[in-house]
Amino acid sequence: MQAEPTRRRVLSIMAAAAATGFVPPAGARTREWRGAALGADVSIRFSDADGVLAEQAVARILDEVERLEAIFSLQRGDSELCRLNAAGRLQAPSPDLVHVLSIARQAHGATLGRFDPTVQPLWRFHLDWYAADPSRPRPDDADLAAARARVGLSRMRIGPDLIELPPGGALTLNGIAQGHITDRAAAVLRAAGFRRVLVDLGETRALDGRADGGPWRVALPDAQRISLTDGAIATSAGGATRFAANGDHHIFDPATGRPARHWDWLAVAHPSATMADALSTGLYCLEPRLAAHAIGAVPGARMWACGNDGARVEA
Repeated sequence: MQAEPTRRRVLSIMAAAAATGFVPPAGARTREWRGAALGADVSIRFSDADGVLAEQAVARILDEVERLEAIFSLQRGDSELCRLNAAGRLQAPSPDLVHVLSIARQAHGATLGRFDPTVQPLWRFHLDWYAADPSRPRPDDADLAAARARVGLSRMRIGPDLIELPPGGALTLNGIAQGHITDRAAAVLRAAGFRRVLVDLGETRALDGRADGGPWRVALPDAQRISLTDGAIATSAGGATRFAANGDHHIFDPATGRPARHWDWLAVAHPSATMADALSTGLYCLEPRLAAHAIGAVPGARMWACGNDGARVEA
């Protein structure tokens, strides 16, 4: 799975030109907020909402994003995740961290072990390997052995009172935390009574359809449009971040210790943005036949993908 500290998903929304704050409304009760969070451009589109109430909701969402970044960020040395990685254990973890790791375990099983947030040692190894010379040969199995030995979600202890890593292990939650943050934003909106909203905080989540009764339209990397009424979609693409001239990228297959090579991009729709995020990352590491079989076993999930050979897959 991917382990790059700040990543930008390749999913895009059919929306207005970029701006910071609320863009001019397309209709009497249509509002769209655009800004930056989580190291990327983000947006929240209200199809039927009072402008003042929408602004208040966005302010609450940004407060929630700040709270969650203090848990999940690899960029903030005082975050829960960084403290866990530094010490190898964390007492009294937040409910959000425990919840995300419980979903990670579910996604780990659903993707035949390919979604594994303990791949952070592989990211560090590859970053160091190519740092001096991005054109050097790929590492061999012996070079990778020590980093691979530190990977293994099944060897983690996860509980409400204590989280403990395998010896020498480290976590990245970049393949799932953005989904959780997106779900939390949706929960803030629901609690405030909002409907007909499209949230894009790295992953995309729809709260009901548009005010005109139609679905939201979301574009995949090949420009195909997907209808989204109430649920989420997430996309993974290895080409978004590359370490080396040979194409080695940031989505690691924990079974091999190497970047996954089956797909150009892969998108997953699911009622939960958290699960869609994790599934898209894990399935990216599976060959097409296994990925299609795995997604078929997950209730409420769909997959669209393009292989490295250009072949399209839907399941």
